[in-house]
This record gives sequence, C-alpha cells and structure tokens, in this order.
Amino acid sequence: MDDAGPDEDGNGTKDPTADRGRADWRVDRPTADDDLGTLWLRWTDGGSDMHLHRVCSVVPQVTTTGRFPFFRFVSETGAAPTFRPTAGLRRGSDGTDTGPSEEHGGTGPGGAPGTDEATTRSEGTAKHEAPVRFTFLDGLPREVLRHAPFVVGVATLLLVVGAEFTPAIGGLSDLVPAFDGSNAVLFAIYLAITPLLLALLSAVDVVEYREFPRALVVYGLVVLLVAGVATSLLLFFGAEEPGAVEPNVVFVSGYLLTMLVGALLLYEAVLRIEHLFVSLAGREGDIVENTDAYREFLSDLRHDLSEATVLGVHPSRIFGVLFAAQFAIIWIIGDGPQSLDYGLGLGVNVVFDAILGIAAFQFFVLVRSFNRLLNVTGEYAEVGLRYEPFHVDGHGGFRDFGRFATRINVILGLAGLYLVYRLYVVGGRSLPAGGLTTVQDPLLATVWIISYVGPIVAYLIGTAAWTYYLFWTMHRKMLRDKEDYTRQFQGDRTPDSGRTPAAGDPIAAFEESDGPEWAALKSAPTWPVDVNMMMSLLSGNLVPLLLPATEILF
Repeated sequence: MDDAGPDEDGNGTKDPTADRGRADWRVDRPTADDDLGTLWLRWTDGGSDMHLHRVCSVVPQVTTTGRFPFFRFVSETGAAPTFRPTAGLRRGSDGTDTGPSEEHGGTGPGGAPGTDEATTRSEGTAKHEAPVRFTFLDGLPREVLRHAPFVVGVATLLLVVGAEFTPAIGGLSDLVPAFDGSNAVLFAIYLAITPLLLALLSAVDVVEYREFPRALVVYGLVVLLVAGVATSLLLFFGAEEPGAVEPNVVFVSGYLLTMLVGALLLYEAVLRIEHLFVSLAGREGDIVENTDAYREFLSDLRHDLSEATVLGVHPSRIFGVLFAAQFAIIWIIGDGPQSLDYGLGLGVNVVFDAILGIAAFQFFVLVRSFNRLLNVTGEYAEVGLRYEPFHVDGHGGFRDFGRFATRINVILGLAGLYLVYRLYVVGGRSLPAGGLTTVQDPLLATVWIISYVGPIVAYLIGTAAWTYYLFWTMHRKMLRDKEDYTRQFQGDRTPDSGRTPAAGDPIAAFEESDGPEWAALKSAPTWPVDVNMMMSLLSGNLVPLLLPATEILF
C-alpha cells in the first residue's frame, strides 16, 4: 500500500496537513498493510498473528539466586512497555494528591529540554520523569498465566495420579479397557508412530522443527483434555440416571481445558494491552491530542493496577482470595468442585479461581478507567481522545480498542461454553432423579443454585456489562463526535467543493477549507469493529446458554 500524497483543498492549493499521518503509521513496521498503524501487537515479539503454542512458556523461565526462595522468574524478552509520566502525578505512590503537573518536555515552569531550567529540576521531579514500566498484571498471577501449559499440565498430572490413590474417586485406569496380547502391542506401536510422522514433517520444515517440541506439548495437552471432556459427556449422557454416574477424575477435564485455553488467550491479550496503552502515548497526531495529559492518565491507571494498596496489599489480591473463598465455602457445604468431593481437586480449583479473580479485578479497573477516558467532560477531558472519521484503520482510530474488546469477548464465549458443560455434566450428577425440586434440604438446594445457576446469571450480567462498557460506549463516543463534525462542516456548499478524504487524513486538515466531501463524512464508521463480526461474537456468547435445562432443573 503506497503512501497517499496531499490532496487539494477547495481553492485548488495543496493542504500541507492533508498527507499528515500516513507515513507516520509506519512506526510499528507491521508486515501486512492490513495492519497499518495497529497498536494491537505483542510487545514480546511485535507479531500480529496468534498461535497458541507461541504465546506462553512451556518450560519455566527461572534463574537461581542466593536468597530465599533461591530462584526468580526471568522477565519476558522484548522491549517492555515503558512511558515517562509527567513530573507531577495526580497521585503519588502513597495515593496522595501531588498537585498540578509540569509538562515533561514542555515550555512550562520546568523549561524546555536542553535549557538551564530543565537541567536544574529537582531530584524528585527527575525521579517522576524516569521511564516506568506499565504492567496490566504482575507478580505470581502473571507468571501463572505466562507458564499456563506447564501449570495446567502439572495440575492435570497431579489430579490424575492422586485419583489413583483416592478410593472415593475413580481414576483413568477405571475407564481404560484391559489390553493384552499382541493387539495391545500393535496399538501401542500405532500410537507411537503419530509423533514420528510429525517429527519427519518437522525435519523438512513443513512443521517448524524449532517449535515442534513446544507445539507438541501445548496441542497434545489440549487434545488430551478435549478427549477427557468427550469421555465425560459420554459417561453423563450415556447413563440412564446421571446421578448414578460414578465420580471419576475425568470430570475435571472441562475445567482444566477452559483454564488452559483461557489462560493462553488472556496472557496474549495482556501483552497486547500493555503495548496498546503505552504506545498510544507516543502517537502525536493520532486520536490523542494531548500526550502529556494522556501520560497522566497512564500514571493513574498504573497506580490503580499496580501500586494501590489496602492494608499493605494490592486490592486485586484480596479480591482474588475472597472470590476463591466464596467458591470454597460452597464446595465444602456441597460435594466439592466437579461434584467429586476430591480434596486435591478443591485445592487446584481454589488456586486457579484466585488467579482468575485477580485478573478479573484488573479488567474491572482497566474498563472503568477507559470509560473515564472516553468521557469528554470528565477528569481526563484534557487528553482529547477524539474520533477521526478518515482514520487509516478504518474504524475512526478505535480499531485496536475494538480488537481488545473482541479478544475478551472470545474468552467470555469460552467461559459460557464451560458454564453450560458444568451445569449439565457436573450439576446434573449431583441431583436426584427428580431434579432440583425433589431436593429435601433447602440449604443444599440453595447451595446448588448458587453453585451452578449463579455463575450463569453472573456470566449474563458480565457479558451485558462488557458489551455496554466497551462496544457500546465506544460506539456512542464515535457517533457523538461524528455528529459534532457534521454540524461543524454543514452549510451551503456546492456538491464539488468538498475535498475527497484519503485514508489517514486527520479531521483537522479540513478546518480551514470547505470541509470533507459530505458523502464521505456521512459514511464514516461509527463502530470500533466490523458490526457483523461483533454481532456474531455476541450471539455466540448467548447461544450456549439458551440450551434447555429443564431436564436438570425440573
């Protein structure tokens, strides 16, 4: 795709700002022109394609230290997203107001770069202006997501082996038919040939040989868990009475599969989110007008995500622990997660749910902060987050935020499928033949509803909130700004006096002319993603939950 040249205004002269931005979109050097100007990239490798086996580390990335616990996690490779906060943050590290800010690099009290005033700033100011890393998730929760295949693989092995030594829980050995004789040997050879075939393809680079071991582990684990889900479905729907199905460790497959795939998608999204929000601060002339004010927004967001504390602990950690504790209480009253009454399974579920709660808390913070940024009359009005009708991304400059919302929507869809599986296969096994209405103990009936129906209700509310606070609020912002531009450029103009916009033209390029071509302005996009794709995703989230549950409930 060639860079567009300047257009001519209504007087026949070239507008010096007409071609502004098109060449600037090459700052990220995307390999495909379809991704021109995108910020939705992983900062670890700069790629825009997603392959599940390339997202997370299969082998723990650790190094030894001389102090307890004698190891530490090695940071991700690549240029970590950093930004320079303005000198006076809205809130310091202790959460107190630090007063008005000096504009870094500006001509205010701090002076311009290179002047005496700039070089004599206080040490405190210099400290504030030092580059800081922006992280959406950090600490142990980040490392669990980063090493999701390893963590889920260890958890799977632990649960499967533990079941073999737990009399009340059936192990996988109970489901495997007895093989003996020559047929057993032949079947073992059959299974062993499959990885050899893949290895041969890898040797000639049909399958990338450098990635073959990692891909084999990741996709092999996914296949094993999918097989476990299929087996659990056969056991459940093949039984005349679901409640009579013997407890078996295979019923944890659905939970583990959801955690694995969800963690892969979530960790990859975390890397893209960090790059997106930080890189936007360096895009002069993009949808952000005041980059100094935007850096103050980033400083506040970083504080809320990483530095805020309650009783010396970040509130996301407390939220995650309490979130998991609620489930633990319900499970202790009932028959445990996956209706197995399996102590080891309880521990694994509590740990994973605590990590899930921490990540959910961070998303609440991020979405709330982003909505405050969209509010043109709010505390971040100076940022000037604006809609560009002719933005090169084809979605008014909000395409990458739409991609972010779409990614989380996919994760929500995955969660919806698991909740339906959980309601039927897990919840159905814990009910008597007559369904929920035949449960005599009102406390147990209430616990069942909270445990199996409650998450589905919460999911519906969460999906609706996500759709409103991301897709709909961005749509309203784009639509509102478009209406403002329409009023700004309305008037008596001959049909040919409007200048035909080119992709990448900023709306400011038309302020001194008769305005852009009317048809082009009226047809400018008002959604951050393709509407058809968005509707497909949203309907995909709801379809699993519309499956009839009357056979279980009544």
